[in-house]
Amino acid sequence: MYSESVTPVEAAEAADGRLRRIGTLTELREHPPTAAELRRRAVVVDAAAAGDGATLDTVPALFPWMEVWRDHVSYATGVWRCSVDEHEDDPLYTAYEARHLDFHTDMTRYLRPPEFTVIRCIARAVAGGANLVVHVDDLFAELERRARTDLIAVLGEPRTLNMDERHRNVPGAGERASGVLAVPGRPDVPSRIFDPTAATKAMHLDMSDADIARYEEFRQLCDELDNLSRRALLARHDVLAFSNWRFLHARTACAGGRRVTEISMGNERSR
Repeated sequence: MYSESVTPVEAAEAADGRLRRIGTLTELREHPPTAAELRRRAVVVDAAAAGDGATLDTVPALFPWMEVWRDHVSYATGVWRCSVDEHEDDPLYTAYEARHLDFHTDMTRYLRPPEFTVIRCIARAVAGGANLVVHVDDLFAELERRARTDLIAVLGEPRTLNMDERHRNVPGAGERASGVLAVPGRPDVPSRIFDPTAATKAMHLDMSDADIARYEEFRQLCDELDNLSRRALLARHDVLAFSNWRFLHARTACAGGRRVTEISMGNERSR
């Protein structure tokens, strides 16, 4: 479905669209990525600008405005290490499988998921393993163009959140806290796009069987609309960052050995 090569036209479009690549230290210093930019477009920082230090040192250096998130046991150290090995028959965690990882957002089990995701490449697969991102607003625009009001309604309907007490990380949240799957044009509203078989493991909103069927149709459509997504095939020590509330992300199938990334999440520091 996805080609790993990027044409000059795609590269030019990505440069001024939903993806910016920072190739040098000079560009990083003159035009550092901001929280507002990551809500609008994803940013790749090449290794030449990102450096080869530890991830926990690299992330604050690149995004000094971001407070690294540590609320979940997976992120207690501030970094989650994801190792994918195509030769592993029964990986510890299904997100480690070498297959294509569907579009989703992270930590949807929380009432307020962390807003930003930073993915740093430690070891690249010989083939495949590209990161894909697609902006919520672009998906809604395409749904409107196709007159898919049924999918728009499913995504935007307020629903009761179904989560454990320890994940209610907003002070004063009531027992009947609600949320939506996604909403366009609102960078202050988290998107909750689940990959219940791999990344997020469950549906954390109360949904009927009919709504789940529509939702699965939407997720399949995300994979088919590869003209809307942006692809980042990261080299060693390259960094990809984006808003976890505004972008859905996925990964192409990995082949040819071990792929390792380290992932940090966080929120903009209070002013």
